[in-house]
Amino acid sequence: MSFQWCVLFSSVLVALLFGGLTEACSCGPQHPQTAFCNSDVVIRGRIVGSEEVNLENRTDGTGLWLRYEIKQTKMYKGFESVSDVQYIYTPHDGGLCGFVPSDATKQTEFLFSGMTAGGRLTVTVCSFIQPWSKLSPAQKKGLMHTYKHNCDCRITACNSVPCTLSTEAECLWTDGLFSRDWDHVQARQYACVHQGDGTCSWAVQKTARQA
Repeated sequence: MSFQWCVLFSSVLVALLFGGLTEACSCGPQHPQTAFCNSDVVIRGRIVGSEEVNLENRTDGTGLWLRYEIKQTKMYKGFESVSDVQYIYTPHDGGLCGFVPSDATKQTEFLFSGMTAGGRLTVTVCSFIQPWSKLSPAQKKGLMHTYKHNCDCRITACNSVPCTLSTEAECLWTDGLFSRDWDHVQARQYACVHQGDGTCSWAVQKTARQA
């Protein structure tokens, strides 16, 4: 689930919240900068509780969601939507993109990125959800500063060569050519940033210790 996105048409998301689901999700690679920019809310916190909830008041056993109670420690994006995230919602069924942490990580501090729908913060297995301790210093710097200022720079995954740029405000992400999970140098150390002339290019995210 590291650097993946969930291909869910808006009609499917609405169906999840207000009706039956008829389509499954499909995940693909997503750079953490893109995940940050595409998310409504990005927070850091721990799961402190969970329960099944029936958001649609159905009686046929469908429409169930898992509601995770969250102890938020920091917010990186979404201040205009919510001031403090208390709950995160995900489809109950893992086959419907539901996010279910393993027993070994239930007390782990996570970075959660999600979308707001119907006044609720929702995540899926395709959302960018990572144990905080596994993020690199450069990624943490990106979350604090760099990503939000460069959301109009486009990052395009290069799955096989040759790859070409479609605009000057684009960076080719080639980690997948070397690492199947895309968790490689460009994902962990770089951000796609403005160069001041309408172009974007990769820039290493030096931390205070590296500078």
